[in-house]
Amino acid sequence: MATQNTTSGAAPFCMMITFEISPEDESEFNDIYDHDHIPNILKLPGVLEIIRFRDALPNERGFLVYSAIYFLAKENLHETPEWKALSELGRWAPVIRPKVKSRARRAGPVIARFTG
Repeated sequence: MATQNTTSGAAPFCMMITFEISPEDESEFNDIYDHDHIPNILKLPGVLEIIRFRDALPNERGFLVYSAIYFLAKENLHETPEWKALSELGRWAPVIRPKVKSRARRAGPVIARFTG
C-alpha cells in the first residue's frame, strides 16, 4: 500500500519540461543535457533534484519525446534571471535549442508525495 509522505525539507515545487527531438539528435541531446545543462542548473540554490525520462516510443511525427522534472525549493525558480543565466551557459543554448522541435513546460506546487 502506498503511503503519503509530507516530510519537511522535501521540494515543495516542481517544474516539468518536455522536448521533442529528432532521433538523429538524440545522442548529442543527451550528452549536452546530462553533462552540460543539468550541472549548470544544479549550481542554482534551490534546485534540489532533477529526473529525466523518455517516452518508450517516438510520437506520431517520429520525434523522440524527453521530459525532465525539476524539484525546486522556490516557486517559479525556473523563471528567475539566475536560472536563465545558467541556462545560457555551455552548449545547451547554441547547439540544442535550435534542434528542439517543440517544448512544453508546466510548473506548480507539490500537493502530495507517495512511496510504496
